[in-house]
Amino acid sequence: MRLHKILLRQHSFRFSLIIFALCFTTSLQAQTYSNEEIVISGLGFARFGVTMVPEESFTEHPDASRWLRIIDRNLCWSGVFLVTDSRYKTCRTAGASQVDMKILLKLERRYAVTGALVSKHLMLTVADNDGAELFPLDLPLRKNRFREADLMDLINNMSAQLTGLEGVLGSTIAFTLKQPKRRKIIARINTHGKKLAAVSKNSSISLLPSWSPQGDAIVYTTLSRSGTAIIYNNFKNRPVRLLRSNTSAKRYSNNFLSVSGGSWYSDGRQLVVTLSRKGNTDLYSFDKQKRKETRLTTHRAIETVPDLSPDNAHLIFVSDRTGHEQIFYLQLGTKIPFQLTFGQGSSSDPVWSPDGTLIAYSKISKGHSQIHLMDPFTGEDHSLTRGRYNSEQPTWSPDGRQIAFVSSSTGRDKLYIMFVDGTGRRRLTRTPKDFEEGSPTWTARKF
Repeated sequence: MRLHKILLRQHSFRFSLIIFALCFTTSLQAQTYSNEEIVISGLGFARFGVTMVPEESFTEHPDASRWLRIIDRNLCWSGVFLVTDSRYKTCRTAGASQVDMKILLKLERRYAVTGALVSKHLMLTVADNDGAELFPLDLPLRKNRFREADLMDLINNMSAQLTGLEGVLGSTIAFTLKQPKRRKIIARINTHGKKLAAVSKNSSISLLPSWSPQGDAIVYTTLSRSGTAIIYNNFKNRPVRLLRSNTSAKRYSNNFLSVSGGSWYSDGRQLVVTLSRKGNTDLYSFDKQKRKETRLTTHRAIETVPDLSPDNAHLIFVSDRTGHEQIFYLQLGTKIPFQLTFGQGSSSDPVWSPDGTLIAYSKISKGHSQIHLMDPFTGEDHSLTRGRYNSEQPTWSPDGRQIAFVSSSTGRDKLYIMFVDGTGRRRLTRTPKDFEEGSPTWTARKF
């Protein structure tokens, strides 16, 4: 439960793989493919079952076994595929009946007109179960090797051709990082736990990062002796302070984070933020160009942790108006919010799925916080995590197939990723044991 502490749907999946003539609907909506049809309704659990078929040109290479492991890892971590005989139990096909296609692996040598060898390529060709080739994917070899980053791009391309959504391998997750005896900062890392780098570079404590819809900017909250502020960083210019509290942290302790957030509108120009005005903490829309605030909630309770739906029409947030932190829903343009979670345990950290159909959130049960998945329109609710430790602060992958979250299973808060059905949990970072991580936010952009 991040801010108040400090202040699935199964796919409908029909698969007959003959030829792909793709008829895409709008981004992140249900996709339909012709002429033999794959129907994917919303975001969910279904994955393509594949068998890798190495040809002789591939198997005779001395690195073939290692390459198979790398390909297996990336197919699994994409969240799109199950693999026959995968090293990863949660990515293994149950049997031949679950195999939808083959991936043919071969090495191809290309020659100049003179007969001189020009280049070598690793070819991954998608084929149906009869071996009929559908589309090839080309991975150039340099010094008889390939870069894993290039393989990520190739599998992202494969995912896009099969689902209509670009894959997320190599994309970026920003989060808070606390080193012992040092202030909390905003850092970033990719899906493979590489390219760890600092984002915030200031003398304040930095919290609550949030990527813009285009992934070209980030906002986060800073906390210092002079109060709190929301910082905007577009990675091109010097970070800009959008909003700040008018009361110092020393004088005002009832709601320490009196300015925080926020959640972006899809145009990237406006945010929903938490502001304390005249002693009351509510949610406001904020136009970062006009520097104009518009109040959205008007309750005397603390309203915070806003998340705006992808269509900019539905707002979810946390309020303690019932005596416990619970999640509420507000259709923008109306004044009456509806309560979505109930019970004695607190609920927090709500985030819309990229298609706006599901909400992931944290709920305290039996003394520990767990990640839940809710359909706000039917009331259906599932727990994705369990254990005698906290799992909280979920964020969705851009394609809606995975969730990054924070878990204290090691005794310290660390970042993990799991598939949207709760399986496939893996540690994202490899920071030292005494480092603490939190508040992940995921963008499709690569750094």
